[in-house]
Amino acid sequence: MNKTISINIAGFAFTIEEKAFEMLNRYLESIKKNFQNESDCDEIMADIESRIAELFQEKLSDRKEVIIESDVEYITSVMGQPEDYVSEETADNFKTGEEKFTSEEEAEFVEAEEVDGKRYHGEQRKRLWRDEQGGTVGGVCSGLGWFFGIDPVLIRIGFILLTILGGSGILLYIILWIVIPEARTTAEILEMQGEPVTLDSIKDHVQGMKSNIKDNAKDTRKKVKRAVDHGVRAGSRVAESFSRFFGVLFILGGIFALFVLAIILFGDTGLLPLVGSDQIEDLQTLLGILYPDGRALLVFICIVFVTIIPIVSFIYTGVRMIFRIRHKNKTLGIATSIVWFLAVGTLVLTGIELGMNFRNEVEIDYVVPVETDSTNTLYVDVKQDDIFSNFIEYQKVWNYTELVRVQDDKVFLGYPELKIIAKNDSSNFEVMLYKESNGLYNKEAIHKAENIHYQIESSGNHLTLDPYFSVDANEKLRNQHVVIEIHVPQGKQVKFGNNIDRILVEVADDFYWHNETFVNTTWYLQKDGFRCIECKDTRRVYNRN
Repeated sequence: MNKTISINIAGFAFTIEEKAFEMLNRYLESIKKNFQNESDCDEIMADIESRIAELFQEKLSDRKEVIIESDVEYITSVMGQPEDYVSEETADNFKTGEEKFTSEEEAEFVEAEEVDGKRYHGEQRKRLWRDEQGGTVGGVCSGLGWFFGIDPVLIRIGFILLTILGGSGILLYIILWIVIPEARTTAEILEMQGEPVTLDSIKDHVQGMKSNIKDNAKDTRKKVKRAVDHGVRAGSRVAESFSRFFGVLFILGGIFALFVLAIILFGDTGLLPLVGSDQIEDLQTLLGILYPDGRALLVFICIVFVTIIPIVSFIYTGVRMIFRIRHKNKTLGIATSIVWFLAVGTLVLTGIELGMNFRNEVEIDYVVPVETDSTNTLYVDVKQDDIFSNFIEYQKVWNYTELVRVQDDKVFLGYPELKIIAKNDSSNFEVMLYKESNGLYNKEAIHKAENIHYQIESSGNHLTLDPYFSVDANEKLRNQHVVIEIHVPQGKQVKFGNNIDRILVEVADDFYWHNETFVNTTWYLQKDGFRCIECKDTRRVYNRN
């Protein structure tokens, strides 16, 4: 059982055995005795004690909390024996069993090192160490430079060439890093540099390191300050350049957006669905046939505010970035924000109101009287399309907004649907006209359906259909639609005219013969379905019923 005591070294508390403490105390007192006349004695001893504290901390762990004699021996081996710090006047005090020097010449060989069981005096023997303090990575090149007396830069170039040419430079460096020990103590650093380990050299080294640290600290502060100043100025210039560059982009983009917006809002561009010279004159007209009375102008004004405020804000931001205007007009910003949010809210509310006007759907059907002669043939033709085009085929229209046009306070819709339906009996032809519409209420939907204008001319066994239908502009667009159904009995036939492809949708519930025409063809209903009389390939459309 060994007695332990608590000590404080460089601000750190340690628990140490009594014998180990006595050994450490003698070690430190021996060193201090030889530096007591130096002006930097306290600072030198403080540096030594700080290093001892660091080494002690490395020796401690969860399983080991007490410093023992072997730890102190390790410290002295790393830090160097007191003899390393002995001045020439007191060297004899550390000679045990050694002869005393009797001449001034012999006094030059006070410092000695035992290597391979022999003591060498006089010129210091140079040893190979890694110089991490002066190195770039691991101190290998710097250590080799000290050992061979050449510039470490040349050695670094050699490693780089080995790496580039053969790829072995990195591996060789790592091996030397592992094999060559690091110069940690003052004595080891002096040995690496080939200098004698004497009191003067140790003192000069310690004081030189202190001076270098102070000078480097001052230089570092100056360099850091200059670097920060340069960095701030450079960053400011770069930021200013970027700011002006993006400012120009914001202004040019904003002006272009204003130009496009003006054309869309007030001109004829074809950029918006339904708006164009061949459809609806402008956006205001489109809003007028969609929104309830009194809402169209309000919606248009809100659209202007919602779109123009962000664009003007971009332009204003670009001007501020270019001319470095820091002052912000908070009142203007708050006012425009309020206007923008009010406009958005108004568009949302009016949009909801518009959607409510489509909630009810109705369909009104009309019977169109027709007569057939003994040939049992119904001739069906479509009028010339003076609003849209005769060459439009219903099945090939990919965008039905092309078939909407406002003209003379009427909205023309060019997509009526013609369907040919097979009957299972041998009665007469039936022609049905269906008008469909939506509305806020059921009564309103009925009213709008009744006011759809579509004309069917019936003369004997000839039926002539309009290629479009229309509604009054004040009725508003509420998904109005027209469907014509021709019910063909068994044993009878339908003959189509020149413009039939304009509105024909299906035959017997089948979409007919894509990419082919039914112009001037006759279709006879047999028990198994419709058969084309004029077609060479005897085309058929079978009745699903």
